[in-house]
Amino acid sequence: MSRSRRKTPIFGNTTAETDHPWKKQVARRLRHRVKQVLEQTLDGDHFAGRPWDLDSAWSSEKDGKHYCAAPDPRWMRK
Repeated sequence: MSRSRRKTPIFGNTTAETDHPWKKQVARRLRHRVKQVLEQTLDGDHFAGRPWDLDSAWSSEKDGKHYCAAPDPRWMRK
């Protein structure tokens, strides 16, 4: 795809390809917490929390993005 280019120069802070394994782990912990709370309280309206209550987004492999004002043309290729 020779014409495929990024339109905005925003890049990830690390070289990790994906956050998928980390997101999968956090979602599993959240489901476990929700199940525990439902068994204890028997209240379906009570929500046990948010994913970030269990783990910080900064602990993931790909912990954010940044804007590059003058990117190298190689970085703009997909």
